[in-house]
Amino acid sequence: MQMQTGRHWQRSVLAAVAVLVLSACNMGDAHEESLELGSSEAELSCQVSQQCANGTSITCGSASGICTSGADNGGWVECNGSRTYCPTTTPCTCESTQRTSQGYASGFNCPAAWSLAEENALVLAEQACPRGLCNVVTTQGTCTRVNTTTMRAGFTATYSCMGPPNCQ
Repeated sequence: MQMQTGRHWQRSVLAAVAVLVLSACNMGDAHEESLELGSSEAELSCQVSQQCANGTSITCGSASGICTSGADNGGWVECNGSRTYCPTTTPCTCESTQRTSQGYASGFNCPAAWSLAEENALVLAEQACPRGLCNVVTTQGTCTRVNTTTMRAGFTATYSCMGPPNCQ
């Protein structure tokens, strides 16, 4: 019986030594592996920003660690292949192309009809130029009697549009 007890003791010592060796080699310590993995993921992430000419800034971030920026075309940032450009502010200027709109209206006399016709011509011009009008010249057209109580008049507006379409 003593022999069995001795062998049992030897096995216990060998098992304890094996646990110590495995611990020293960092085998089986799952907690420490997850800490290393977490720190390597944090090292891969990035964030980049760009100061834009209009005073704003644009920023993006990526968990994969792929972030770039550049100053061409007004400035941009790129994360994970998705590029964002700085907003551009293009000033509005008076375009060289002249346009014409004509308004017609009826009234109880010529001055009333002309007033409404001019308003109609300008409304049509504003619809054609969403950024605004410039160099507007209005011309009074003819006024004719429709019947004993009604006059019909025309008005022409010559103008240019403010542009380009994306101006501010």
